[in-house]
Amino acid sequence: MIKKIGLIALGTLSLIVGIIGIFLPILPTTPLLLLTSYCYIKSSERLSKKFMNTKIYDKYVRNFHEQGGMTLKGKLMLTIPVSLLLLFMFIIIESPIMRCVIVIMWVTKVIFFTKMKTIKIEEV
Repeated sequence: MIKKIGLIALGTLSLIVGIIGIFLPILPTTPLLLLTSYCYIKSSERLSKKFMNTKIYDKYVRNFHEQGGMTLKGKLMLTIPVSLLLLFMFIIIESPIMRCVIVIMWVTKVIFFTKMKTIKIEEV
């Protein structure tokens, strides 16, 4: 029971932060929404079905959940804005330590999306 409540709480928290990430490209929206899906699947069939019937699930999670990857367009739509934001932060921040953190964040994001399977959507 405690595990179930913990998973529901973690899933809900990751959903909230994931939704915020839709508007703030520095937050990793898709991984957070994947965590939401996992937590809800493991804890509550009702919440899982409810989440899977949302537009957010359709747009950010469905392809990854069902096919194990993202379209090239989806990858670019996530990577380019974050890269531009991180570049802007790199330029305006003078701290060498923070610049290193920004570079590590960018490299991690690029590696994550490069290693992720690229899927093709069949047009009907």
